[in-house]
Amino acid sequence: MVDHPDQRRASYDLHLHTCWSYDATATAEELFAAASAGGVRRIAITDHHVIDGLKEAHEVAARYPEVSFIPGAELTVHCSIGAVDMVCLGLTQSAIEALAPLWEAYHEWQREFGATLCAGVRALGLDYTDAHRQELLESYRPVRTLDVQGLTHVGNRVQRAWFIERGFIESEEDYVPLLRAAAERVPRPPYPAADFVLPRVRRQGVLTVIAHPTGYFLRDDRERMDLLRRELSFDGVECAHGRKVSPELTPVYHTWCKERGLISTGGSDLHRPDDVEQDIGRHLGPEQWWPEIEKRLPEGAISNGEVGPIDSEHTAENRAR
Repeated sequence: MVDHPDQRRASYDLHLHTCWSYDATATAEELFAAASAGGVRRIAITDHHVIDGLKEAHEVAARYPEVSFIPGAELTVHCSIGAVDMVCLGLTQSAIEALAPLWEAYHEWQREFGATLCAGVRALGLDYTDAHRQELLESYRPVRTLDVQGLTHVGNRVQRAWFIERGFIESEEDYVPLLRAAAERVPRPPYPAADFVLPRVRRQGVLTVIAHPTGYFLRDDRERMDLLRRELSFDGVECAHGRKVSPELTPVYHTWCKERGLISTGGSDLHRPDDVEQDIGRHLGPEQWWPEIEKRLPEGAISNGEVGPIDSEHTAENRAR
């Protein structure tokens, strides 16, 4: 997290991950328990690329009526500058059903990405097989997630440590250059295209928010910011983020949002249980942002202790093949 000596928890946290994300280990139970204990009264679960854990999250939410739940997903899209992470907030059951082609595309992308990464590393003469990838995934991912998603790519933290252990690389600094070299041998699939994903999401009334934008915005390059706004047509900006938006940039982004009629959101982007307990809600997003966010969410998108109808069983056709 960014070091803020007087950092308080906000009452909302709109960017959180569970073990249904390929690189996360926290459970929905741990998120809700930490939110309840820390006074965070509104949370969004935004797993990478999938909605497979939302049914489970709704069931957990019923035990924590003091914490409102906003179903979401973090969908990475391919656009003119490359990959951009978009936090999508307010996934109702009707939206999830209408967006079934997206979930299928992201499941397929995850499996293909993992397979081509393995093949690329092998093309460099290193012994990294699909069986190794499966062992790594099983070392930290619950069986129920693999049953639904199949063999995805491996979280960087786990994969990097294994590469060092096997002698593929000498240090963490060698990890990204190795991945780049592997991609030159066996190209990996791009993320689903922004013009395929985002218009479909917006048609369902779901809010699209560009996540942790510092790198995408080249810090605070107004020309770049406006270019991405025109291309991606997002509804808001994650102006406050626990690690990737510095305190001096938060008001800069918020001012730009106000000028363009966009919402400002905040999230801690937590993945692991220890971090969740310590840092949920710690993103420096002020309380006055919440009413505008709430007003812009689709009707029925906020659950207050009720088990919603969210059902990920329609993804059964995407199970490992």
